This record gives sequence, structure tokens and C-alpha cells, in this order.
Amino acid sequence: MTTPFIGTYDYRLVALSVLIAMLAAYAALDLGGRVRIVSGRTRVVWLLGGATAMGTGIWAMHYVGMQAFTLPMPMLYNWPTVLLSQLAAILASCVALFVVSRETMGTFRTAAGSVAMGLGIVSMHYIGMRAMRLPARIVYAPGLVLLSMVVAIAISYVALRLAFALKKADPEWGWRKVGGAVAMGLAIPGMHYIGMAAATFVPGTLSSNGLRYSISDSTLGVTGIVTVTVAILLSVFASSAVDRHLQGQARLVAESRSQLQNVFDNMAEAVLMVDRSGRLIEYNPATVTMFGLVEQTGLLKSDMTTLMANSVAYSPTGGKLTVEERPMSLAFRGIYVKNKEIVYRRKDTGALLYAESTVVPVPGDDGKPIRYIVTVRDVGERRAKDEALKWLAAIVESSEDAIVGKDNKGIVTSWNRGAEKIFGYTAAEIIGQSILRLLPDDRKEEENEILRRLHLGETVDHFATVRVRKNGESIHVSLTISPIRDADGKLIGASKIARDTTEQIRLERQLHQSQKMEALGNLTGGVAHDFNNLLGVIFGNLDLLERLVAQDEAALKRVHIAQKAANRGADLTRRLLAFSSNMGLKPMALILDHSIRNALELTTRVIGPHIRITSHFGDDHAQVFVDASALESALINVIVNARDAMPNGGTITVSTEISDLEESYLPVQTGEMKAGRYARISVTDTGTGMSRETLLHAFEPYYTTKPRGKGTGLGLAMVYGFARQTGGAVKLYSEAGYGTTVTLYLPLAENRHAVTPHRVEQKHPVNLAGRVLVVDDELDLLEIAAIYLRDMGYTTYQAEDGPGALAVIEQAGEMDLLVTDIIMPGGMNGVELAQQVKQRMPAVKVVYCSGFQADALEEQNMPLIDGPLLQKPYHRAEFEGMIRRVMDKTVGQEVV
Repeated sequence: MTTPFIGTYDYRLVALSVLIAMLAAYAALDLGGRVRIVSGRTRVVWLLGGATAMGTGIWAMHYVGMQAFTLPMPMLYNWPTVLLSQLAAILASCVALFVVSRETMGTFRTAAGSVAMGLGIVSMHYIGMRAMRLPARIVYAPGLVLLSMVVAIAISYVALRLAFALKKADPEWGWRKVGGAVAMGLAIPGMHYIGMAAATFVPGTLSSNGLRYSISDSTLGVTGIVTVTVAILLSVFASSAVDRHLQGQARLVAESRSQLQNVFDNMAEAVLMVDRSGRLIEYNPATVTMFGLVEQTGLLKSDMTTLMANSVAYSPTGGKLTVEERPMSLAFRGIYVKNKEIVYRRKDTGALLYAESTVVPVPGDDGKPIRYIVTVRDVGERRAKDEALKWLAAIVESSEDAIVGKDNKGIVTSWNRGAEKIFGYTAAEIIGQSILRLLPDDRKEEENEILRRLHLGETVDHFATVRVRKNGESIHVSLTISPIRDADGKLIGASKIARDTTEQIRLERQLHQSQKMEALGNLTGGVAHDFNNLLGVIFGNLDLLERLVAQDEAALKRVHIAQKAANRGADLTRRLLAFSSNMGLKPMALILDHSIRNALELTTRVIGPHIRITSHFGDDHAQVFVDASALESALINVIVNARDAMPNGGTITVSTEISDLEESYLPVQTGEMKAGRYARISVTDTGTGMSRETLLHAFEPYYTTKPRGKGTGLGLAMVYGFARQTGGAVKLYSEAGYGTTVTLYLPLAENRHAVTPHRVEQKHPVNLAGRVLVVDDELDLLEIAAIYLRDMGYTTYQAEDGPGALAVIEQAGEMDLLVTDIIMPGGMNGVELAQQVKQRMPAVKVVYCSGFQADALEEQNMPLIDGPLLQKPYHRAEFEGMIRRVMDKTVGQEVV
């Protein structure tokens, strides 16, 4: 058996091979990142150059490792085969760099690349072994050969993964990259030395043909290969560092350019670059937007003067600018242009553009401008703000209220004309003076209290107080004071609005006195009325007593004395009645709407801002024959009562219309009123309403539901007395929780000279026929409506609420007409009832009745009324007219 040769290793060269492997591994990690960030031909150059350097490094590791192994015989190498092994290493490196440089690297791509790279390294190794020329035969152990292949593929897999993970690392070196290179540098030689272990050298012969193209190894050769390899790798590192630096600089330039471009593109100002011949070189999007130009390629290199001529320019004073007067033309003539105010007219809309234009020359090497940067700033918003400030200043200056500014020490800093008018001081006299000059001596401490509240962040609203005019006259004012703070929130002063309320307070006191006197008159009348009743009893009994003692002179004398005293009491009563509102009226012809407006003007000042008053006048020229003062007092009482019924705010609606009252109207039948034409005034509130018990006593003197000290119980009693004494009437309709309507009937002035009351001719048309369901929770009104309908020829059915009405329909069947109240008990209002009835009988017609007007019902969140509304209280003619129009289909949605 032939004994194999025993080889030995030079561990210095082994260490050198490992070092070369580490350098090659570092090159691979570094090149992976460089190849990724380039493209095109540069990418191919980096890929091939990097593969050559990396392959050469791996091949040099292999060759130095081969040189570290020595046998007891001379060894030669076939240099073409050596070059072929180097080519295999380069190809393997090219595959690795190509795989690593991709944006993504999945499992399949990694596995395929690992196999290709690993087999390339294995090929390099065994081709290099094939290049050996020596008098021995190489025998390989299959197991170790297979192991070397597995190790090569595994090392390639780890190398690809590591290189892909580290390829985005921008620094020239880093601990992760160095650590990866060391790990790969230790692993790659492992495959080489496993392959060397797989080879056994047994004695053999070397033919002369095998020596062709063979060279011997030498220390000089190894040194040369190592030197060249290291030089190649170092050149790669240097190239990579230079390229990285250049790429970094290019990236910074690109980022700077991108940032500048973003700034340029997103500037609110129009920025244009023009060469010295007037050609447009560049412009930003704001230029197109600001001037209303059409975005097109032709804008570039167009003549600036011609381009801007499309937008007519004006000076701020309004004069049209010539081309020579524009900023660009001025700059061409060497005139410095900065923030020149100019007005352009947009090309697309024709709207005016208020702008400021600045032209900055860009000098060339010779110091002469080679281009110009034009900036146009839209100052329309600023101009609008300036105009708004001027307008606000004009408003402040023209306000009738005093608007005063003061600093923290109470020194006046601003003073408008309203302040001059109210306080008598001119601005020149008071600015710079203490605000205490306006305060009476007994109110000096008010200013300290106001400052204290302002420092706490409070606003003083509608503070009623007294101030002193320049002439020493005291006036009532209402003050609203707000703090003035700087940008840091520090209190630096206050603004004060003062309204002269002297006249308002005088009117309120006059109104209060009028109400007080009216109440006193009602009280006097009530006492007189009660006293007259007592006198009546006394007179009657004295008359009876006089007959009984006719024969007793002494007793008869006493009776006569008592009768005289009673007569004096009656005379006193008549004088008391003359003082009360029951006597002494001076009626005259008045335009009704004027009187109502006067009353509304007086009451508007006392009802408060939380209550809204609306009015609807039917006939603007209607005249009534009443006492003007008494009418205003009555309306004021009604409106004040409505105010008190709405503590949380609401709406008071005052409306008027002309009504014809016939003999069939209940108040006429009872003698309360006479038939004829009347003005009807309705005052409706959306307040708490009244219960039925309250309604029974509402007109009684001294009856009130208000808290003690809040009411006298004489308001509605006075209205009742006024209406009766005038020849009219007052009616009250209310629903608890919904509101109240007070209706005054006043005689028209045309009735004043009539010998007999104006009679409305009663029409007696042919009786009608049909089935009518009447629904109302007021039994008296229900019965009256049924009587009216039966007299007209209809068959009537009655119900007191919605559920009852539906029960009647279930029993009686089809109806031709439904006449229903709107606000009713039972959980169903009239509109809801009508909706359910129409679902069962689509052809049925509906008439709604209510003491409230339509807008008041809407404010109570009632459903939309989809038919005619008959206003309560109604009389027979109104009722019958509405029924006939509905049944004749000549009415849509009306209110009577």
C-alpha cells in the first residue's frame, strides 16, 4: 500500500489568508450598499468592479491558503487554471452583489443566490486545486468534499443576509459592519481548509505535458499577489469612500435644492426670474394663481414686459400705469424697486389685485445684472384689514355710546365723539386725565372695584351707576367694561362702553307711576263699588224703617239724619269713582297701529332682552274711538303680565284685525257688547299659561297668582274696566303650559255718530247637509259650535278630546268635516287627531280652532297646521263663513 504524503501549514500564511478574507468580506458588505444606490451604467460599473475586487480578494485568500500548505516535494501551478479559479470567484461575487443590491430579497432569491455563490466558491477552490502540478495524485474524501460544499452554501446564505441587512448603512464603517466582516472572514477560510482536508496526496508521476504553462510558487509571488489584492481592496474602499462622500454631497445638494424648490413652489408670493433681456426664466405656481394666467409651456422665455402687459396695472391712487412705470421697467433702468405698491387687474376674472413688488438684480462676474428676481406680494388681505380697522374706528367714532379706553392706572387713552356728547369733555381735554374726573365723590371706590374685577378676568356687564358731566350735571349710565391684555395675557388696560340711560330711567319711572296711578284708581273704584253696595243695603233698610216709624217723630227724625249721612256717603262715592278709571275718559278717534306702537316702545324698555316682541297689523289705517292714555295703559298692563309669565324668555305677539260682530255673537246676546264692527287686538305670549281656576278669577280686582310683592291683582281688572267703559270687551284664552291670549274688542271711530249700532246684514243661505264631528274640551264652546252647525243644516257629533273623537268615528262612521280645537287633554292634540282621521277618511275636511295664533303654536313645538285656523274667540259670522268656504273647497290654509 502506497503511503500518502504528509503536508504541513505555515500558520503565518494561514493568518494572512484569514485577514484577506476579512477584507474581502468587508468589501462585500460595503459594495452591497454602494451598488444599491446607483443606477444605469454606473450600477454596471460598480457591480463588475466590485465583483472583480471581491472575487480577487476571495481568490487571494484561497491562493495564500494554498501557499500555506507545503508537501515534501516541489509544487508548480498551471497559471491558466489559476486564472480560471479566479474567474469563478469573480462570478460568485457578481452573483452575490447582484442579489444583495435588489430592493427585496425573498427566501427563494436568497436560496438561489446562496447556492450559486457557494458553488462558485467551491468551483474556485477545486479548480485551484486542479492547477497544482506535482509528482503526486490527489485523492478526495467524498464526505469532506460534500461538507465543504454545504459550508460554502451556508456561508454564502449568511453573507447574503448580512450584506442585505447592512446595505443601507451609510457610514464608511460601523461596528455592525466590522463585526459582520470578521465573522464572514473567519467562516470563508473554513470552507477552504475543509476542502484541503478532503484532499490526500499519494505518490505518482508528473508527465512533461503537465508542466506546460506551469509556474513555481515563491515568497515573492505570494507577496505580489497579496500586495495587489490588498491594493485592489483598498482602492475599492477608497472609491467607495469617495463615492459615498460625493453621493452625500450630491444628496445634500439635492435636498437643499428640493427644499428651496419646495419653498419656491409653496411661497404665497409670486416669484419670477427674468434675464436682462426681459425673458421669463422661471416662475412659481403662485405667479399663475396670483395674476390669473394660464399655465402653459409658452410662459417660459416669454417677454416679461409683454407677459405682464396682459395684466393691467394701476397705482394705488387709481391711475393706470404705463409699461415704463412698472417695477420691471424701472429695474431695467437701474432704479431700485422695493415694496412698490401697485394694483393689477387679473387676466382671468378682472378682479383687482393689490400688491407690493420688489425687484432684486443678480450680478454677474462683471458686476452687471445678468438676471432679476421679481417678488410680488398680495397685500389685499392686509389692505382689507386696514380698511376694516379704519371702518371700525369710524364706527367707534360715530357711536352714540361713549367708548373710552384707559390704562391700568385709570388714565384715559381714547375718547370718541359719543363720549364727548355724553360727558361734555373733548378728547383733547380728557385724554391723559384720570377717569375719576367722571365719578361723583360718593362713587370714587367704584373704580377700584371695577379694576379688581378686571384683574380677576371678569367683564363688567350693564353696570348701572351715576356719572358727572363736565357741567356738573349727574347722569345715569350703563357701563360695560372689558379687559385689554397684551400678547402675554397681561392686563394693560380696559375698554369702557357707557350708555346714557337718564331718559330711559325717566320713562321707566313715568311708566311705573302711570301703572301705580292706574292701580290706585282701580283700588279706589273697587272700594267705591263695595261702598255703594253697602250704601244700597243701608238705603233699602232705611226706607223700610222709615215706613215702620212713620208715627214716631223722634224715631223718624233719627231715620232722616241717617238718610242724610247715607246721601253724603253716596256723594263721596261718586267723587271716588270720578278719580278711578271707571269715569272721566276722553275718547277720540285714534289710528290704532300708532297707539300700539307707542305702547310697544314703552314696554320694550322694561321687558328685558330675553323676550322677543313681534307684531302683525291687519289694517294700517283702522281708527278706534277710545281714550289714548287708557288704551296704552291697558296694553302695557297686558304686555307686562305676559312678560311675568315668561321668566325664562319667550315671544309676545301683538296682532290687529277688523271683526264684524253679529247679533248671534254670545257677548252681544248677553248685552256685554253691541253688534257692529270692532278692532280686535290680540296679545299672545308663550309663557306658563293659566289653569281653569285662575281663568275664572283673572279679571277680579286684587286677585293675583304672583309672589307677594310682585303683583297687585289690578292689571287685568283695569283692562276689563277700560274695555267695558269704552264700549268694547276683553276675552281671555289660556292653556296651562302653553301660553295666554288676551283679546281686546274696541269700537271703530266710524260708529261714533251712529244713532243705532252698525248692524251687519245677516245672510241666510240655503241650509246645508253633511256629517260634522266637533271636538273641544270647553263644553260651552262645544255646545255653541254644535248649535251653529245644526242651524246651518249639518248633523253634528260631539267629543271632548282626541280619543273620544276616534271612538265616535268608530261608532258613527264616515264624516264630511272635522272641527277641532288644537290644544286638548287626553294625550292627543287637534293636529294629531286630524292626521289619524285622515288616515281613515282621506276625503274628510278639517277646520282647526284655537285661542293661539299660528306662530305661537309653532313656538310650542306643535305639529305643522295643514289646514285653515279659526281664531278664538269667534262669533257666528266668522264661524259660518269659514265652514262654508271649507265645504266649498275655496280655502287652503288661512287664519280667521
